[in-house]
Amino acid sequence: MNKIKMLICLLFVSASLLAQNVEIPSNLKLENADDYKETEKLVLNSTEWLLKTPISENPSKRKEINAFLMKWMSGSPTVSIELVSGIVPLDCADCLMSFMSGWTKYSLENDYSKDKVECAVAGAENAIEFYRKNKSELGKNSDMEKLMKQQKKGKLEKYIKSKF
Repeated sequence: MNKIKMLICLLFVSASLLAQNVEIPSNLKLENADDYKETEKLVLNSTEWLLKTPISENPSKRKEINAFLMKWMSGSPTVSIELVSGIVPLDCADCLMSFMSGWTKYSLENDYSKDKVECAVAGAENAIEFYRKNKSELGKNSDMEKLMKQQKKGKLEKYIKSKF
């Protein structure tokens, strides 16, 4: 039993260390489809870092990662995010980034999924997790509270579908 506990502990520690080690190369170029394809792993790691790292920790790194992700998401030939009123937390920039990176992560991990509802659900769930972890820093956000309420009732997907 102790070996299992130790293994779980090691996996948890190594996963959190992995989330801490995201380096955005200073010479990064996003000029063609291959550049975007080659940086997909970095996108996924960056998304994970933003979710796992408390908002109060390492703000300059967060800013750098956010800038990279915004550039990647706005130019990606394979992932396109649809921002729909009522789903997207517009008055919380970090929540919005979390939503968009969750959408992107889902799309990349699901063969470049174009399913708007599935991607939006993944984005909302990512934003909800981020918001829960950082609510004390972020303060109360009505858009996020609405999404959390729908999730708690088990109606998040239905709610998101109704917004499209």
